[in-house]
This record gives sequence, C-alpha cells and structure tokens, in this order.
Amino acid sequence: MIAHRRPVSRFMLLALFGTSFLSLQAQEIDIAAKDDKPLEEKLIYTKQSNGFVSMNSRGFSGGFKIGEIKNIYTTTQWEFEIASIHSLKEIKTINTTQYRLRPYVYGKLNYAFALRVGYGAEKRIYGKPYWGGVEMRWNYEAGASLAIQKPYYYYVIVYEMGSDGTYNEVIAEQTFENKSQWRDILGRSSFFKGFDKLSLSPGIHAKTGFSFDFSKSRTRINAVNVGAIAEYYPIGISIMDSERHKMVFLTFYVSYNWGSRYNR
Repeated sequence: MIAHRRPVSRFMLLALFGTSFLSLQAQEIDIAAKDDKPLEEKLIYTKQSNGFVSMNSRGFSGGFKIGEIKNIYTTTQWEFEIASIHSLKEIKTINTTQYRLRPYVYGKLNYAFALRVGYGAEKRIYGKPYWGGVEMRWNYEAGASLAIQKPYYYYVIVYEMGSDGTYNEVIAEQTFENKSQWRDILGRSSFFKGFDKLSLSPGIHAKTGFSFDFSKSRTRINAVNVGAIAEYYPIGISIMDSERHKMVFLTFYVSYNWGSRYNR
C-alpha cells in the first residue's frame, strides 16, 4: 500500500504547484490590464499654476497663482490678484425725469481697486479616491495690498453766472465735494474721467479658505474656493462720504480656479 501512495502524493503536489503558478500569472495579467492609466497620471509633479475669477461681498476679482508642490500634502504658492472694492453702503439711484441716464450712487467719493501680492500654502485635508471624486484643501496666504482710488464724477445741473450777470442752469461733471452747488443730479459720469487724479493707499492683507477640486485628472486643476480676506490700510480708503478713511475691510468670496500641474 505504501508503494502506491508515493506517486499519487507527488502527482498532487505537482498539480497544486502548477495551479498556484497559473493563478498568480492570471492575477498579474488582470492587474496589468486594470492599470491602464496614461503615463502622465502616474508621475509625481513638482509645479502647478492656475488662474481664478472671484465674486465677493465687495465686488469682483481675478488673478493667478504659481505654486511648488512640496509633497502630497503641502503646496506653497505665490498669489497675484486685482480686485474691485465697494462699500456695503452703496445704493444705486436713477433719475427718472429723463431717459437714458446712468444710475449713480449718492455720496460716493471714489472708485477703489486693490492690487494684492501674497505668499502662502495649500494643505490637503482629504484626497481623491482612486476612482475620482473631490479633493478638499485648506489654503492661506498673506502679503501686501495697494489700493488705487479714482474720483467718482456725477452729471449735475448747477447755476452758472452768465456774462450779463444772470444765473443760468448748466450741466457739469463734478465730484461729491461740490454737492452744495448742485441743483439736480442727472446721473453718473464716464468711468474714464478722473484718471489724472488717482491716489494710492498701501496696506496688508491675509486670506484663508477651502478649495474643492473636482478635476478628473491629476494634471488639471478645476476647483471652487470659498473663504475670507481681511485687509488693513493705515491711511484708509474713502469710498463713501459717510465712511471716509476706512482702514479695515473684511470680504467673503467664492472663486473658480483652473490650471495645471507639471514638471520642468
């Protein structure tokens, strides 16, 4: 009986070994078939850049970011932005006595814009699953701001003395500083008037928020950002007559960001 068991057990061992080998080969082929991502999806990237447009509680803005990817969790970046700054007290009015008149904001002294340059970072909070999804990041930056103010002009009716000594009603373009002379306000003057009277106000800012990247590719950036910006201007900004030399501004924003990741 013993002489008959040995060849049977050897045959079973050989069959078991062959089956295991074929199973491992099949698994390797199956994994290779599933790993069909293009090469650019497998690389580690060191740079990223993206542009953005934003709506916020004080107007609109646009800019771009240039970043360096330190690791899968942290990206440092420079940010450049230009933004409009409106007062929360602005209320548009229109003169209904005549047609085709521009709406105006009573009491507005200046248009205001901010140029911002800052340095900060993005920290990954939640990465995308391998099948896709949304990646969440916390971002922050701080830096310098420069506010640019341009006088706001109105079309108004004023009394002007004629050569014969009598006063006549004439249309003039004036700033709110001359309101005591006004007989009536017709509307807002051209935006392009007053560029020869620009004034500057330097300041600082800090910005923080969250980014939600829904791009399907690791090489692309398609994200929605939400957050807040705090700014301080030591000599202030005068947008409205009731808020002259305002120094502190808090703005909430939502932005759309698009760009790419790459290697040099």
